[in-house]
Amino acid sequence: MLCCLVLEVQFSAHAGSLWQIGNRVVIEHGTLSIDHSKNVKQITLAQAQGGFKADLGVGLFQNRQKIELNFNEMSLPGKRLSLTTRIVTAPVIYVASDLPKDSCAFKLVLDHELKHQDYDLEVLRVMPEEVRQFSQDIFDTAAIERTGSLNQERARNRFFQQFNFVYQALGQMRHPIIDSPESYRDLSRQCNGELGILLAGKPNQANSKRPAAAKVAK
Repeated sequence: MLCCLVLEVQFSAHAGSLWQIGNRVVIEHGTLSIDHSKNVKQITLAQAQGGFKADLGVGLFQNRQKIELNFNEMSLPGKRLSLTTRIVTAPVIYVASDLPKDSCAFKLVLDHELKHQDYDLEVLRVMPEEVRQFSQDIFDTAAIERTGSLNQERARNRFFQQFNFVYQALGQMRHPIIDSPESYRDLSRQCNGELGILLAGKPNQANSKRPAAAKVAK
């Protein structure tokens, strides 16, 4: 089931030019799924691939996205470029299968990852305005006027590159707030230390000679 959020971005003049660039942003939010099939080793490796290295990864939030950019209209005489950006999300939370589903530790990790989902939704709420802003800058209107056409492949590459940069930057402003060392220490104390008890004896994935430290991650 998809919940669709549509935001109409008004046309505004490109700074320093007479071109009007409008980008209509459509966000289709996929239903969150909870995956309890991956073990600690698999989640730890997935975290590392995402740039978040942990000794023992017990939880992970991911929001897979499909981004489309469609060119609706280009009027050279009217200096008008009309676009539509479509964002389809598929959020998933992984909780290590080493944690029984009826355990306090499972709920602890799930609640932590749900906070990451909330932060991701915050990012998505501001993305339409961000898209509107950078759409004014990344399209080479001088080249359009010079050649009379738009190189759509190049324009898409620049758009997706900027979209990913902005999305990641906004996430990096939010997610570390709940991934602090203090947060992990607090998690390890909750549920009477059940998380550490359930993971006792698990090999440290980052370095088997170091003491293990369970971590959750976005």
